[in-house]
Amino acid sequence: MAKLYVFGIGGTGSRVIRSLTMLLASGVKLGNEFDTLVPLIIDPDAANGDLNRTTDILHKYQSIYKKAGESNDFFGTKISTLKELLDENITSISDHFIFGMANTGQKFGDFIDYKGLDKQNKALIDLLFSEANLEADMTVGFKGNPNIGSIVLNKFARSNEYLEFSNSFNPGDGIFVINSIFGGTGASGFPLLLKNLRVNSTDMKNSNVISAATIGGLTYLPYFNISESGKEGKEIDAGTFLSKSKAALSYYQHAIFDNATLDSFYYLGDHSNNNFSYAEGKSDQKNPAHFLEMAGALAILDFTNDFKNVSNTKGKTVMKEFGIFDNKGSSVKFDMLGGNTKETIRLPLSKMTLFSKFLSNSLSILMKNKGSFSKGDKGINEKFFQDDFYKGSFAKFLAYYDEWLQELEHNDVSFAPFHNNQDHATLMDFIKGKEFKKNFSSKIGLSDAASSGNHIITDLNTIIKSGKLDEETEVSRFIKCFDEVLKTQISKILN
Repeated sequence: MAKLYVFGIGGTGSRVIRSLTMLLASGVKLGNEFDTLVPLIIDPDAANGDLNRTTDILHKYQSIYKKAGESNDFFGTKISTLKELLDENITSISDHFIFGMANTGQKFGDFIDYKGLDKQNKALIDLLFSEANLEADMTVGFKGNPNIGSIVLNKFARSNEYLEFSNSFNPGDGIFVINSIFGGTGASGFPLLLKNLRVNSTDMKNSNVISAATIGGLTYLPYFNISESGKEGKEIDAGTFLSKSKAALSYYQHAIFDNATLDSFYYLGDHSNNNFSYAEGKSDQKNPAHFLEMAGALAILDFTNDFKNVSNTKGKTVMKEFGIFDNKGSSVKFDMLGGNTKETIRLPLSKMTLFSKFLSNSLSILMKNKGSFSKGDKGINEKFFQDDFYKGSFAKFLAYYDEWLQELEHNDVSFAPFHNNQDHATLMDFIKGKEFKKNFSSKIGLSDAASSGNHIITDLNTIIKSGKLDEETEVSRFIKCFDEVLKTQISKILN
């Protein structure tokens, strides 16, 4: 089995990892023999809202995975930190998915010791960097200045995290890098990280394996605007996004693609009118989920599915793009996706969405039901839903999942495959394009309707009564029971 190391650079990297985690939680799997995801977020802005939300989601996922066991669709892929991989008590290595970066909490001029330079070197620095660059506070990142980022990030190969990444890397493992090309951190970090990965350093363990590893990359062209950018006192200017992208792509061509240092490369971008609120960093930078970030997560899955083919075609970079069928200005639904994409995500996302809807709309009815699920010796009693696992990890993760779906629906490029007006009686009538035919017969009550949540309750009771999950822990029984029932019910709807 193999590990996939995903380097998410900057805020965009965090948001793509957020979408990937949601897909894995719903039951989407990495391809080939990849069984472990190792997210590594590179961002000098330690207080970044996108970063901290993503790391909390990852920790909630881990808590559920460790309690539920491995043989599930829901939460069935292992997500690990570097420290967990090495199984060592290394105090210098973080256990929260963040790639440590030293000395970024200062002004750029102090970072390069500008005041300590001699006259000639100061003159050279003055040619390359403006006074505003030298005064730039790197506590919140590089604020759209890749020239600053390229200096600072060139040191991350000397960090403790990079050393431990190298120590944990094995033959057959893969690497994937996410960045945006129109900002500062991502645009500068990607080529520098790739350069370091391809260097075979004799004084670093496994460097020969890493330098020959199969590496994929995902680069975002501009896909949103920033309100208030470019105005007086605002350091980030969305008006420069396109010119920065063109300059970076030109550099990528001769520095990366001509040398085939990258095995697989994915482009994503969109001419949307989506405006994010102006934020230079810290907790204010917490952008809503975007459909293209989910598409980026799909690019990572495609990389793992195509891993063996890409590994066997060394010497050239495989270029890939993502597209959908024309949505004619409406929200993107499952039928607008390509066949492989729809096949990959439709069942898992529908299952997870119905799971959340059931717990919100039907849990109280389930617990009042006298069936085996809530009343049997090997069922799930009411106390379970008050314990730390459910309230502290599971329910909070589902709240993150619901928030993610809502943000995707309300973004300019709207991904909205589900209805949101269900109650218990209409619970399963939620997938757009797969609505139930309404039966107006007075002889059929709401509890008997095809869309009723009662059908789920009946199946839950049947599985518990069968005894097939008696040997499972309560958490594992809870996950597996819903996993099986919802898969059966969703499959009926989709067919």
